[in-house]
Amino acid sequence: MIRKVNVKLILELRDKGLSRTEIAASRHISRRLVNEVCTIAQQQNLSYRDVITKSEDEVYKLIYPHKYEYLNDDFYAKPDYREIHSELRRVGVTLKLLWQEYAAKTRKENKIPVKYTKFCTDYGNYVEEHEFTSHIVRKPGVSCEVDWAGKTMSLYDHGKEHKVYLFVGVLSYSRYTYIEPCLDMKMNTWLKCNVNMLNFFKGAPLQIICDNLKTGVTKHPREGDIILNTEYERLGNHYHAAIMPARVKKPKDKPNAENAAGDCCTFIIARLRNRTFSNFNELCMAVTIKNAEYNDRPFSKADGSRLEMFRQEQEFLQSLPAFAFDVSQWRYKVKVAPNSHIAYKKNFYSCPHSYIGHDVSVCESFNDNMVRIYDRDILLASHPRFPETSVNRYSTHAEDLPKQSHYVEFDKERIEKWAKSIGNNTAQVIKRIFSSCDFEQQGYNPCLSVLRLSSKYGKSELERACEIALGKISTPRYKHINAIILEQQGKDSAAPLANFDGKPLQHEGYLRGADYYANLKQRSGGKA
Repeated sequence: MIRKVNVKLILELRDKGLSRTEIAASRHISRRLVNEVCTIAQQQNLSYRDVITKSEDEVYKLIYPHKYEYLNDDFYAKPDYREIHSELRRVGVTLKLLWQEYAAKTRKENKIPVKYTKFCTDYGNYVEEHEFTSHIVRKPGVSCEVDWAGKTMSLYDHGKEHKVYLFVGVLSYSRYTYIEPCLDMKMNTWLKCNVNMLNFFKGAPLQIICDNLKTGVTKHPREGDIILNTEYERLGNHYHAAIMPARVKKPKDKPNAENAAGDCCTFIIARLRNRTFSNFNELCMAVTIKNAEYNDRPFSKADGSRLEMFRQEQEFLQSLPAFAFDVSQWRYKVKVAPNSHIAYKKNFYSCPHSYIGHDVSVCESFNDNMVRIYDRDILLASHPRFPETSVNRYSTHAEDLPKQSHYVEFDKERIEKWAKSIGNNTAQVIKRIFSSCDFEQQGYNPCLSVLRLSSKYGKSELERACEIALGKISTPRYKHINAIILEQQGKDSAAPLANFDGKPLQHEGYLRGADYYANLKQRSGGKA
């Protein structure tokens, strides 16, 4: 709107004898405007006495007749602020852009648009009148927030308790939430959870807001550039999403993730507190069901639910690449054991028997939970990955094992024969180990590790330890028998030492007698 000058006031002050400079200084009006009003009044022979009974608008019309018609709001094309409020929800849309589009459209229709300042002011009044948020921070498809929940769950595997951590990912606009249980908070687990989250959303936002955890951010100084974790930055580049760490000690930078992490404690952990999980897959299924219920639950202070809001936001997400980001861990120079298996993370995976004794490479893929064995770039075998809580489990392909006729270096018959040569108790331990294996070859390494104790401690020590172990453990293995031998040796060393005649040695030491020194020259061949 055109700025309206108080013409009547200028004429009044001029009539009282104030100079034009004094009027401009006292009323904060530019000298140009004061001079303009006084000049026009002189030209029209108007004085304050002529207009004293008129209103301000009437006096303004006498001085500026061509401007007066513009003072009416109906002269300007009014913006549709309801549509503007709706358009601001879309990605990249700002008030400046909407005003430019409105102004271009208005001029095309031969109308006059309001200025940008009035456009923004009137929109603010519209928002306040309709009790909307004064500024829209969250827009669909722009960002998601990720974090670890503060509380943990428990998994009981073979009587041992394991902590289960909950990964939380939330789309900022719809607050649609993804929750995944994990057995650790390592780098590869963090990357895998991010990949699974984007697959769950069926799209990628423009930015991922994370905390300053070590798996995401290497360095976040007060001044200077933020250094992201290399692998996490590669993940962001793969999905065309910017990794945006929150400010240090500023949880309000990712409030939705913080709230969802808190809700996990009540809606998932607390509601599953009376269930005991001994299987990780069973725990994951229970969390998935509760996650779906959480997203489908109606908002308490707004209409709809997270799922309904997500259906509106989904179209704004970027399409996922054809291939997911490869989250994997490699280990090189892993030797293939005589039983055609490689040892990886306390479990065993079979490999073609022709590679026995050779070094191979192992790739653990977190995307599909597979362990793959390679000879350079040649894939030798693929196995489902055992859970982190599993120990001494075997994954064996029958075709990887050698035929008995071609396998002479180690076989069950030779191992049992060696065990019998040590003693009946050792032979019984070896027999039980073979009985616990699905394939004969799976027992080679455990049996040989037990039998090799005879070279380290002696056959009698091994036989005695096997006898004790059989009375306590159903299937004794190396770690049990080795511990028993060390315990027995500790007891033996605590007993008092004896002399050759069977008498205990004195603490003062052993003193050689006169006969020893008398015959010393004779024993040494005549040399003193």
